[in-house]
Amino acid sequence: MENSEIVDALSGVWYLATAEDDQPHVRPLDKAAEVDGKVYFGTSRAKKMFQQLVENPKVEVYALNEFGACRFMAEAYEEEDEAVTKEAFEKMGKPMDENSVAVRFENIKKA
Repeated sequence: MENSEIVDALSGVWYLATAEDDQPHVRPLDKAAEVDGKVYFGTSRAKKMFQQLVENPKVEVYALNEFGACRFMAEAYEEEDEAVTKEAFEKMGKPMDENSVAVRFENIKKA
């Protein structure tokens, strides 16, 4: 699965599953961006979802749109480079504030 295919699949509403202890959590997200060959989504450090990713970066993603269904497993990590974060948010067309963080998918595997 190419990164551009993933970004296309995540262009509308898609679902991210995280875990806290032994409880899964699924929430809808929108948009993703490719920067320097990596796939990113944006969130806030203030959200519980972000804390769940810090504690356990393993996630599963599901999207269904005009491109078809896309489902994959990955690890999700905070991007440390502020310039990359800014570029990702610009490409997604999302506003940023002091809590904004770009999260990159690593080790993407088709589910």
